[in-house]
Amino acid sequence: MWMSDRPRTQQALANSLADLVSVLPSPSVIPFLRAFWQTMQREWTNIDVLRMEKFLLLVRRYLGATFKILKEGGWEESLVKSHVELLQEVPCNVTDVRVPNGMRFHVIDIYVDELERAGLFEEEGKEEILERVLEPLRALQKGSPTKPVRVKAKEALEDERLPGNEKVEGEAPEEDDGWGGFKD
Repeated sequence: MWMSDRPRTQQALANSLADLVSVLPSPSVIPFLRAFWQTMQREWTNIDVLRMEKFLLLVRRYLGATFKILKEGGWEESLVKSHVELLQEVPCNVTDVRVPNGMRFHVIDIYVDELERAGLFEEEGKEEILERVLEPLRALQKGSPTKPVRVKAKEALEDERLPGNEKVEGEAPEEDDGWGGFKD
């Protein structure tokens, strides 16, 4: 069953693997997640194009599991701190050249989605926690030596779903700075 390339089977496997995080004893969670992220970092460039979707889903599920653990822990400050530090250590590391930019891009792409799924945006009085959880993206935006990573992180931080980024009705859309063709 687990060797199948069928999408539903692969989704079930990714879900099952990420669910392991919630059954681990608390002291084992960070080392387990660190091992996952380090493995992804090491193997990312070796994943063939036909298997990439499976690993993209697996990364999504593990990031979601991280935020789920934080929610179940009541977004307790020391718990948030240790998980944020881990995210900054591996997938959102600003300067480590061993972290493939493709992995960084994917984590940036799904970061706000998974925070929304965890329900952090709906919780009252969690603005300070949200700021703390967004630190890995802010660090990438400010400090990445790679411009596309900085731009991608900036776009994620400007997501309309984040509190304070709501689009004002009647607001003009951003100008496209690309070439718009010849004027008649």
